[in-house]
Amino acid sequence: MTLPPLQHVLIVEDEEDIVEILRIALAFNSSYEVSFAKTGPEGLQKAIILQPDLILLDVLMPGMNGMELIEELKIFPETKEIPVAFITSRVLKNEILEYQKRGGIGVIEKPFAPLEISEKIQTLWSDFHKK
Repeated sequence: MTLPPLQHVLIVEDEEDIVEILRIALAFNSSYEVSFAKTGPEGLQKAIILQPDLILLDVLMPGMNGMELIEELKIFPETKEIPVAFITSRVLKNEILEYQKRGGIGVIEKPFAPLEISEKIQTLWSDFHKK
């Protein structure tokens, strides 16, 4: 089976410092387009409009958090099939099980090494398509 190319990632993250680190790291170490949203509602809107290949969600955000957003993404026909992973510092075993139960395909743990983030995203993508 040939792995489809990862062309567009949407990252929903409210922490400005993390957004900037991701923006810089992925600009230098990836070939795919990266879009950002800072809130759950903005992330939902961008997911519907942009149709990314993969969505990375922060768990803890004000207003609509990542867990609520993944539930919203499942409602819309345009977004229900898009794979979603979480980018979070909340990585206890029971938390990871909850992300999986909600449909998450994996977790990238914060803090992450900026030079490794592109590889981690590619691994999530590859693992998802091997299933």
